[in-house]
Amino acid sequence: MKIVDRRTFESDKAFLREFEGMSKFEPISRGDAGFVDILHVGREEGGHFFYYVMELADDHLGGGGPIIPERYVPKTLKSELSRRSRLLADECVTIGLSLSKALGALHAQDLVHRDIKPANIIFVGGVPKIADIGLVAASGQASFVGTEGYVPPEGPGSAQADLYSLGKVLYEIAMGKDRMDFPAVSTRLAELPDKGMLLQLNEVLLRACANDPSARYATAEEMHEDLARLRDGRPLAVRARRRWPMFAGVGTALVLIGAGAWFAKAQAERGGVLIETDPPGAMVVWNGQMRRAPAQFSEMKVGGHSARVMLAGYEPVDVKFEVRADAEVRPGKLRLAQCRGSAEVASLPPGAAFELRQDDLAVKKGTTPATLADLPTGEYQLLMRLDGREQTAPLEIRRGETTLAEVEFASGNLVVTSLPVGAEIFVAGKSVGLAPIEFALAEGPHEIVAKYRHWPEQRRTVLAERAKVGAAAFEFSPGSVKITSSPGGAMVFANGVEKGRTSLLIEDLEPGKVRYELRLAGFKHLEVNGEVQPGAQTWLPARFVKRAGPVRGQPWENSLGMRFAPVGEVLVGVWPARVPDYEAFCAATSRARLAADFPQEATHPVVRVSWEDATAFCEWLTARELAAERLEEGQRYRLPTDQEWSAAAGLPDEGGATPEQRDSKIRDFPWGKHWPPSAGAGNFADSAMKRVGSIAGYHDGFAQTSPVGTFSANRAGLFDMSGNVWQWCLDSYKGGATGARDWGVLRGGSWGTVTPGELRMSYRNVVDRSERDVIFGFRCVLVPGPGP
Repeated sequence: MKIVDRRTFESDKAFLREFEGMSKFEPISRGDAGFVDILHVGREEGGHFFYYVMELADDHLGGGGPIIPERYVPKTLKSELSRRSRLLADECVTIGLSLSKALGALHAQDLVHRDIKPANIIFVGGVPKIADIGLVAASGQASFVGTEGYVPPEGPGSAQADLYSLGKVLYEIAMGKDRMDFPAVSTRLAELPDKGMLLQLNEVLLRACANDPSARYATAEEMHEDLARLRDGRPLAVRARRRWPMFAGVGTALVLIGAGAWFAKAQAERGGVLIETDPPGAMVVWNGQMRRAPAQFSEMKVGGHSARVMLAGYEPVDVKFEVRADAEVRPGKLRLAQCRGSAEVASLPPGAAFELRQDDLAVKKGTTPATLADLPTGEYQLLMRLDGREQTAPLEIRRGETTLAEVEFASGNLVVTSLPVGAEIFVAGKSVGLAPIEFALAEGPHEIVAKYRHWPEQRRTVLAERAKVGAAAFEFSPGSVKITSSPGGAMVFANGVEKGRTSLLIEDLEPGKVRYELRLAGFKHLEVNGEVQPGAQTWLPARFVKRAGPVRGQPWENSLGMRFAPVGEVLVGVWPARVPDYEAFCAATSRARLAADFPQEATHPVVRVSWEDATAFCEWLTARELAAERLEEGQRYRLPTDQEWSAAAGLPDEGGATPEQRDSKIRDFPWGKHWPPSAGAGNFADSAMKRVGSIAGYHDGFAQTSPVGTFSANRAGLFDMSGNVWQWCLDSYKGGATGARDWGVLRGGSWGTVTPGELRMSYRNVVDRSERDVIFGFRCVLVPGPGP
């Protein structure tokens, strides 16, 4: 059904004329297969509109199956052309025969169509038919309607104008080119399989679309006859040529001689013209020739001429110029005026905010109802919003016409709930808010989508009915995991947070992937992974494997043969790092080692290492044993903190927050409270082996370093906690493991230590961390990770 609104006409007279034309056409439409059948024409009593009911076009994408109204797109010659680029010549001839026959029937009733174009040719049951009969009027009606490019230079309103439009339609579908390119033939003509028939059809098109009406087909029957001849393989009808009248006697000869002289002179007096346009690219037509601007014509007779200038979307212009002999006239660049029209936009209910957009740019904004005047012709998109709803509609502005666009926001209300609350609700892909929520929907079926956190989205189809409240409920059920281990009793962690011990049931979980870490003393840490499903329980079993690496509270020997004993939360090296331990590090990292200036054996502690050297050794050893799977993630080697060293030495709590605050608080020696040291207490500066600076009366048997483990271990089983080499701590003297150039802390004394103060267990030797000396070494600790 098509409704024709009174408001789209300038006067009641024009509106009534349209209604009368449609009423007169109704019986004609059903009498010819080339027209869409008009089943009924009616008029509203108040005179606000009339309407007519038509048969339904084929579905462009339906493939002949049942029509689905929500997806229905009418099949037109325009849609078919967009799908296929061009039609074969025999198809074009068949379409031309049907449409020319239909136009003949229309013209026989003294009616014309005035807007023949591909969009107005629809297919019903596969048959092309002329539609959009709203422009049908009595032949000769003066108002200018139609679509640019399909309208002849003299304008619409005649039978020959309809044939001109039909020729342009056949040109587009046969050549695959725009109507404004006429008369250019297809650029692929030589490759086309129907080239021969296409060239013959071109002869028909040139005659149908001639600029001079007298050169065109006089009637639809003539054009139909030539198309039938082309279909049947017969020669086209030849138009009668104008002959010179016959004259008798001498007078005739004189006339002919005079005409010959005049003709020779006229041929000699020739010139040309160059016509330029702004914008460029307009089609310029002169004397049956058509060229795109800038258009150059030559061999023109001297005198006055005029040319027709046309460009899609711009007003056609006739330009007049005077041709001079042996010269090219340049009238100057012709500025074309863009075609204009208007629109009336309305909404039900009124008050909708609208945007008129073209090429993604808003050209007009406002609130309905509104009249939009002086709009450039072309296709627009009308966007309307009302109460959170949005609708779009195409809008075509035609030359000199007022286009009516009315959008109805008929609706019903819908209440949407979710459990748990807070699901985000979407309609047509756009969020309308969080449940519970009530909102309006346009009448008809809608798909409602609810999304809640990581749950799979849920969908419901609801029917919105005017002035009614519908309902839709969504429930997002949680899932759970059950974690079992062998042996049992393992601690379960998620993102570092303890959740309990196996066997463990964790409920109220969101759907998605989960990962848990399981820890059990004496076993390797495990990870279990799974995916939680809504409303279901996921079982995650795990079997532990005995840990081969270090365990908190248990002794350990690493890949270099370095031994460690448990002290508090860490494992402390039983002795200082030895020469071969450090040489392995230097060889692996291409690091130069500063050797001592005295002989050392493989069992001696390495010397001449800075705090930086010792720290780098610990990092290298950690990486080496992680790669060899001797350590697990989270386990690492490092230097002992100042407090860890004190604990390893057996010191009680010294108080203080930094090494500086704890320095020398306890005055005891490792062997007791007396001085000098007891025999065999450690490797110090003894009197027998040293020339100067020795402890009087003490003998240890070594001039410099001694093999590690030579002297007795302390209660923790650690050797050389006093004497042999000073040992670096992790902290700086002021507290914290700060920059490498900060003041470092060394503990325990060395083979060169003489004074009682330096051999007290609580003494801190403060040295720049970059210093290397033959009395400096280091001891490692191992952080074993979680314990029992």
